[in-house]
Amino acid sequence: MIDGLGGAVKVKKFLSALDMKELHPENLKLMENRAGEFIEAVAKESAKDAGQEKMASEASSL
Repeated sequence: MIDGLGGAVKVKKFLSALDMKELHPENLKLMENRAGEFIEAVAKESAKDAGQEKMASEASSL
């Protein structure tokens, strides 16, 4: 997992503060995995874009 909410305990506290039902730990883990995959895809795309911009700026300065 790349990023998280701080574990199941913090998620339970957060949801209880919002007066919402608790999540089963297995469901939480599934959601974390899906979110992690999305975050990783966005990070890769962002790094690719930044690399292309850097290459273009260096090429134009020559």
